[in-house]
Amino acid sequence: MKRVIFALVAAFVAGFVCGQETPAYAPGENPFQGDYAITIGQPVVLRVDVLGVRLDDVTVTPIGEFKSGEKVKCEVTIAGANTGAKKAELTAVLLLEDGDDKGLERVSLDSFKVKSGKEFRERQRLSIEAATLTGAKRVYVFVQVSF
Repeated sequence: MKRVIFALVAAFVAGFVCGQETPAYAPGENPFQGDYAITIGQPVVLRVDVLGVRLDDVTVTPIGEFKSGEKVKCEVTIAGANTGAKKAELTAVLLLEDGDDKGLERVSLDSFKVKSGKEFRERQRLSIEAATLTGAKRVYVFVQVSF
């Protein structure tokens, strides 16, 4: 009886593990361009594959408290993986918009390189207007991949 229970438990665990596939990545054009809802401090899920470079998410997080009318130091993070055979260079730009699709501020990250076969989590510190952070409801994401 113990063998039967063990076999059933083992089959259940194997089925559960196999059923936990990673979500698929949509193919994306190079340069990738997409429009997303944003909540400052929360990741914006991209899940797109651009020429073997998988873009998982982008996050804009203020560092500390901020006051109206001031520039705020923020950490902008873009995460993913380079599944290609060559080192890639990424250039990313975010256009933060209000709820009426009016551009509030353009945020340009410095270009960065990602090694072949490696995951990445690029973090850059940038200053963004406090009014942009409080008013941002949409983000237009632009990512160029070069080899």
